[in-house]
Amino acid sequence: MNELNMNAIEPNATVEQESIIDQILDGQIDISSVEEFENLLEVFPGNPDLYRRFADMLAGRKHPQDALVAYHKAAGLYLDAGMVLQSIVAKILEWSIVKPSHREGRDFHAEIRKKGAGDMPSQVFFSQLAYTEMVSLMLRLTRVRLSPGEVVYDTGQEATDIFFIVSGELTETLPQGDDTTPSTSVVLAENDIFGDIFPLEEKSVYRAHVAATSAVELVKISKPVLKATCYRYPRVRELIERLSRIRAPQGGDRSWQTVRRTCRYCLPADVTLAWEKENDEGKWGLHGTTRDLSTGGVCVVLKNNTTLSDFEALLRQHVKLTILEGKKTVIDGLSGRVAWQKTVGTVTRPTHIIGITFDPMADETAIALNAFCTISNDEQDMIWNLWNHLVRH
Repeated sequence: MNELNMNAIEPNATVEQESIIDQILDGQIDISSVEEFENLLEVFPGNPDLYRRFADMLAGRKHPQDALVAYHKAAGLYLDAGMVLQSIVAKILEWSIVKPSHREGRDFHAEIRKKGAGDMPSQVFFSQLAYTEMVSLMLRLTRVRLSPGEVVYDTGQEATDIFFIVSGELTETLPQGDDTTPSTSVVLAENDIFGDIFPLEEKSVYRAHVAATSAVELVKISKPVLKATCYRYPRVRELIERLSRIRAPQGGDRSWQTVRRTCRYCLPADVTLAWEKENDEGKWGLHGTTRDLSTGGVCVVLKNNTTLSDFEALLRQHVKLTILEGKKTVIDGLSGRVAWQKTVGTVTRPTHIIGITFDPMADETAIALNAFCTISNDEQDMIWNLWNHLVRH
């Protein structure tokens, strides 16, 4: 069993209302061992963010060959999801361990051209680059990590870099034009491009204040380096200059949809678990709330009345699941193995979480689960608002 993480989430309501995967990625839930991370990846084998975090852990612990495999897996999963920039950063980290062959580089470029088309700035930019242009930029990108509240640059500061957002959110605040015009703020998120470095031949200043509102990963390229690259590849300049000017209308919707890490699968739903107890003692059941539900597995936050002995007995158990909405059964016939477990909170208020890898399922169950895991952003927000209201009242 995993030890209590005394620095983890408190109070328990946070666990019950947020995605477990997001909390792991944000560092709120600590996954400290390689084995524990591998067990989690059994539950969510298709999550590129988890593979990227796992690769970072392996690289930090001086396991380069294992990190190489994990970065390669993350890059492929990102690209399958249309997340070109994230795939490129994972590939840069992979190739920093072992230099790629010319063929590997061209194959990756071909995959970007094939799978990376979309309307997000980073998709538009990188999917239109020629092979030599892409490689030239990849060699010159510098990674930057920021904590919430850290400032990227301030209004009036000399513009020295252009930035691409790999993950996280920032706020760009434009100052008042005059006494009658208030300052305005725009949220910048994954796949956005920002930085007032044009024209490249002239000195320029940043026109806004930009600061991180969450943990953020950026890649940047400096003005002198970009200028030299654009001199050699004029089309790069044309593409970046055009995209760096894109902004959503003030007060309106964004002109592109950011790839959201948290989709339908992180929304809450009640679930019952049943399994056979040892020594022919009959069946046993527990109740919980789903988190990060996907067609391959699920995280379940168990109810607070779950005993420690029941929680400990669950690991590696084969269980049957029923997903409920209210008292109505939505999906039945799910089964799987408990591959991962974690206790967070405090000694007096522990919260037990398990991760279940689904067994192969009947076609009708797979169709129902896939439909349950598919929802629009507006519907997602409506369900979250309703859930939060029920939790608080």
